[in-house]
Amino acid sequence: MVNLVIVSHSARLGEGVGELARQMLINDGCKLAIAAGIDDPENPIGTDPVKVMNAIQSVADSDHVLVMMDIGSALLSAETALELLEPEIAAKVRLCAAPLVEGTLAATVSAASGADINKVLDDAMNALEAKRVQLGLPSQPHKEAKADTVIADRDAKSVSVVIKNDNGLHVRPASRLVAALAGFDASLMLEKDGKCVRPDSINQIALLQVRRNDQIRLLATGPDASAALAAFKSLAAENFGEHRAITPLSAPAGRNGGVEGNAVRYPQPRILPVLQKDAGIVSEQQRLKLAIEQTLTALNTLTEMAEEKYSADIAAIFSGHHALLDDTDLYEAACEIIRSQHCDAQWAWHLVLTDLSQQYRQLDDEYLQARYIDIEDILYRTQLNMQSSHESLPEFAASTIIVADDIFPSTVLQLNTQQVRGICLREGSGKSHGAIIARHAGIAFLSQQGEALDTIPTGAHLILDITGQRATLA
Repeated sequence: MVNLVIVSHSARLGEGVGELARQMLINDGCKLAIAAGIDDPENPIGTDPVKVMNAIQSVADSDHVLVMMDIGSALLSAETALELLEPEIAAKVRLCAAPLVEGTLAATVSAASGADINKVLDDAMNALEAKRVQLGLPSQPHKEAKADTVIADRDAKSVSVVIKNDNGLHVRPASRLVAALAGFDASLMLEKDGKCVRPDSINQIALLQVRRNDQIRLLATGPDASAALAAFKSLAAENFGEHRAITPLSAPAGRNGGVEGNAVRYPQPRILPVLQKDAGIVSEQQRLKLAIEQTLTALNTLTEMAEEKYSADIAAIFSGHHALLDDTDLYEAACEIIRSQHCDAQWAWHLVLTDLSQQYRQLDDEYLQARYIDIEDILYRTQLNMQSSHESLPEFAASTIIVADDIFPSTVLQLNTQQVRGICLREGSGKSHGAIIARHAGIAFLSQQGEALDTIPTGAHLILDITGQRATLA
């Protein structure tokens, strides 16, 4: 449990921030205390170390106390208060450099949800991200902190490994890393070239852009530090579960080695939500949580289908989707939008997942960049559950070539290979998971065909030239 102390030069400002923060509380998971202004009617602006000390003591019945401060002497008063406190209480206290208002609100939400001190600190330090997104400023997917500023304990242990996976530490191996490190009683940090993320989110790990032959380091402190490092080293030695390449089956050949079939246009399914204002905060958060749980269950079914139909490597794509979705940071970000904008869950979830998809699109690693479609796949499936709707896949005739703008990996998995000979996309990526599944299934796959597909009508006889990477009318 983490409690908060608000330190400000102004009593009115401190009380105002406290009032805002209390609006974020939906349970008793976090206590707030305020130490603001000084007891001088003629000169009320300032901070008092004794008042800060008393505030900390009043909420010290917790594992940690996080002190939020405005500027100048607020920090000095907080540091002096630490010197005045009994050592056992002072040891619980962490001082936070986040902006007072935004940081306090984010920390309150995080602490009330039961997050540990490191997660509460991290959420506070990233509190300006939602405002940046709303103002159209460049997103900051993670803070690029030096390892020695994130884990200050001089006794921190670490292990370094060189990544041998052909496509680096992308979504699937990252999901295995998150799973392998979960449950250890240790504070962990993954570092590449001085940039650090906590290895409890595969989105954060993937956005580190760890490529083949990159060196990464895991830092650990706590009772299970050695065990966590050993698990990390063992997993890296096994290439994070990627033991073999995905071998494609033979695609049906047509004239000149191409693949022939009748074109069928397939509009990529999308749900564009309409903003609903003044929705109930608690009910919308519960609606989102239920939809996520239903989607996670469906992803387990897809994982089983992929392993039964193809292989464990294809199944790992959907277990990776499961890990992508089962990320509390995404849910908490959507909950914050629901609270701050008083909007419905579907609108908030759309904003969070669309922003994450854009972050992947902007990466300079082509393989990781192609993961944007996985995020959009998950978004669509969750939206269906929020609408209590069901996925409806069309039935295709024999020798079909699907013509689409893009296609979800989950759609490709469910295609009947006796009917579908090829997939031809206006956009998409040959490195996407949909492409990997198609090639494994013996379905020809072309992407980035652009405007050339605009004139191809449904029913036209089409030849996919895999070697020349183009589609032509027969």
